[in-house]
Amino acid sequence: MQRFGEIVQWSDWEVPSGAGMTTPYPPPELHFDAGQYDAEVARAAADRWWQVHP
Repeated sequence: MQRFGEIVQWSDWEVPSGAGMTTPYPPPELHFDAGQYDAEVARAAADRWWQVHP
């Protein structure tokens, strides 16, 4: 993951071998608006639905 100004880029994937794959193909490069990306990361970090409360 890299940030270029107002763009977040996901690239240079490390694809595990095995798991029935004969030739691992990495996914394409993905680009996101940095502001929207930051907002979604903050939302996901604040989401605690998975926590068990006694």
